[in-house]
Amino acid sequence: MTADLSKGTIDAGGRGITWIRWLLVINLGLVALQAVSAGLFMSGYGRAVTVHGAVALALQVVTFIQAVTAIVLWRRRRVPGWVAGLSFGLFVIVFLQVAFGYQGRYWLHVPIGVGMFAGLMRQVNRLDSLWRASGARS
Repeated sequence: MTADLSKGTIDAGGRGITWIRWLLVINLGLVALQAVSAGLFMSGYGRAVTVHGAVALALQVVTFIQAVTAIVLWRRRRVPGWVAGLSFGLFVIVFLQVAFGYQGRYWLHVPIGVGMFAGLMRQVNRLDSLWRASGARS
């Protein structure tokens, strides 16, 4: 699929959309695992804090990979600019989220986590529409 955007055209039918789509699904799964590990900790399972921290680190790494991949693919005109912008935004929000958690600012940590899940769902659905319209297959 080729789309005329303000910065030219993009080729959304290639593997770029597929890569970003998989990274988004991985990030969505990691955010969901964060909610489960937080719930386990609040239920009295102390080791869940270790899981929560390890998954936070994995989420930081994968969002960094997603941001770099999206920016490179956007520069090569393989994905739209909004994909790169949202991926970079997710990267920044994840780092803020981790900082708020370590600082004990749970009144920010928890709502931002919920917002991350909702935002990732929206981004997956939006990208999935673009992926299907392009005729790409994984």
